[in-house]
Amino acid sequence: MALFLIKFFHSIVFVVESAAILYLLYSGLFNVRSPWLGVAVVLVLAEVVVYVGNGTRCPLTRLARQMGDKTGDDFIADIFLPAWFTPLIPRICGSLAAVGMILVVVRLLIG
Repeated sequence: MALFLIKFFHSIVFVVESAAILYLLYSGLFNVRSPWLGVAVVLVLAEVVVYVGNGTRCPLTRLARQMGDKTGDDFIADIFLPAWFTPLIPRICGSLAAVGMILVVVRLLIG
């Protein structure tokens, strides 16, 4: 049951962070300013701090492995994403988040 809860929470975090990254990118591309932009920025920056602070490993992955999961992936990755793709997720999400942040900062600076 504990492994299920870890993987379920990991899936929720994955979906929320993905939505925040996409909203950040959308806001940067289309110059959208709303309270949700602030929420997205905080969520993405918090994820960066946790991820980098944990040696570029998700602490939930480590916990899932300790509970017996062979991969440590979340349900989203386990069910819907091919195994070759899951190691690329941090690079893809990180790149999209960085581009989104840069676009948002540029939009804020140029008005």
